[in-house]
Amino acid sequence: SGVAFCDALSEKLGVLTNGTDIPKRRDKKLQQELIKAAGLRSVRQAGSGNFADVEEFLRTEQYPVVVKPVESAGSDGVKLCHNFEEAKEHFHLLMNSQQRVGGSGAHAAVLCQEFLRGKEYVVDHVSLNGIHKTTMCWVYDKRQANGSAFVYFGLQPIDSESEEAKIVIPYIRGVLDAMEIKHGPTHGEVMMTSDGPCLVEMNCRAHGGDGNWVPMVRGLNGGYSQVSATIDAYMDPTRFHALPNKMPSPFK
Repeated sequence: SGVAFCDALSEKLGVLTNGTDIPKRRDKKLQQELIKAAGLRSVRQAGSGNFADVEEFLRTEQYPVVVKPVESAGSDGVKLCHNFEEAKEHFHLLMNSQQRVGGSGAHAAVLCQEFLRGKEYVVDHVSLNGIHKTTMCWVYDKRQANGSAFVYFGLQPIDSESEEAKIVIPYIRGVLDAMEIKHGPTHGEVMMTSDGPCLVEMNCRAHGGDGNWVPMVRGLNGGYSQVSATIDAYMDPTRFHALPNKMPSPFK
């Protein structure tokens, strides 16, 4: 990922930047620590490159637990483990494997977290000077398939005035503030649990999926998407500020 590099480069060049005061925003463990310090619901977790540092958590936490790299893309390396031995085995597998995205070698680490039960949502934003515009809110369709507990089958837009959106949008904006993300596109994944929203992870970049969602979002929003809003944020702030605070309801 180029997120850390772009933060450092933009800071050095003196252009719009989220800076390097928080140097590893993609680190999922750090994300949870930041939002916990801000008073937001966060997951129970333990993370390290040393198994001894997470062993007590894995022996005392209710199963199943999620074991995953501290930095990854999509569901890369993520496994739902149902007992201590399975979690231990996957921990060592991740530590001994080169991940497609993220840290390796001396910087490799594994994160063990409580399993969040509920529906998972993703909230897309574009920010400028700390002003966050919601460009779309989705609910994931994830199912068990091919031996994995987390396989993406799709996602569905939800209305900005729905009860779920009214909860997850303010929560994710709080996450952005806690992580000091003031500029650019993001998409935050959040689980709606029985005791409210909880961050899965904040992706400090535009929504992925090869951009195949862009035409649909432009149609639903009446002509703009996260991509065009990002261009406006950097190139035409007046046009960015003219965008609605969140996507229209009902959709166009």
